[in-house]
Amino acid sequence: MKILIVDDSKATLEIVRRGLESFGYCRLSIKKTCDAHEAIKLAKEWQPEIVLTDWYMPDMSGLTLTKELIKLNPEIKIGMITTVDDQQQIQQATAAGASFVLTKPFEDSQLHHLLLPLVQGAEESRKTLDSVNDVQKELALPKLSQLEKLLKRELGDALSLTNLAAQSFDKNKIPCVLAVYEDSASQKPRAVAMLDLQAICLFAQVTSTEREQVITSKLVSKGILDACQTILDRSALAFLDSQTRKSLRLKNISFVAAEFDKLKTLYDKPADKRVDFSCQNGDEFVGKVTLVGF
Repeated sequence: MKILIVDDSKATLEIVRRGLESFGYCRLSIKKTCDAHEAIKLAKEWQPEIVLTDWYMPDMSGLTLTKELIKLNPEIKIGMITTVDDQQQIQQATAAGASFVLTKPFEDSQLHHLLLPLVQGAEESRKTLDSVNDVQKELALPKLSQLEKLLKRELGDALSLTNLAAQSFDKNKIPCVLAVYEDSASQKPRAVAMLDLQAICLFAQVTSTEREQVITSKLVSKGILDACQTILDRSALAFLDSQTRKSLRLKNISFVAAEFDKLKTLYDKPADKRVDFSCQNGDEFVGKVTLVGF
């Protein structure tokens, strides 16, 4: 993913660049410029997906630059990193098309948190869920006993899965990991899994210190995400199509940091098209997972 940084301060350009380089969720290609007019030229030629800009610059303000960039490409994502902390000005920026305003000075974790919805999470998930049409006649959702048996091989015999009543959507469901399972032949989504932060930590087998950091920051490192993906990939064997007798495969997983309509509607699915369960490994914390079939 291409990110362009625009700021008349070379020191700030370097601070933001270093912050981006420690961002572990995807590979970033980064360019920077001190000139807003040069930024417009780069937007035309290099076509970055994200632009991070200062507000106060000598030749053109970040607000004006935001408007010009959106004219060029309505799909571009823009974040403002600035000393501005006035609520009215922040509203001006978001009304002009900025996805977020981050006030200086800032911690790298704050920048990462704001970038997540733009580079991974919801965008990829929306595209996948938009491709889902109607529910299939035969769902490929796993039996909980079979899923538990499979996961015990990966996470240990102390693991236990317990059926839950259908969960409804609320603010505590975000952030989460959303995993999409597909039919290997048709490549159509057949099921999704939504894991809360506790379940992510359990599947990734994190330490107690790492878990506390995840719960406090509401962010997961790339290492934790990758470890969770490995377990979800192996659990795909339990998602069996009763007609083809073939297992589904994991299409992708994404860290979802902000709610969106399609995600919320998954929690409205009737009980016969979903499996809700808690997961616990011995005396450890309890995670919650919802599986929905299509």
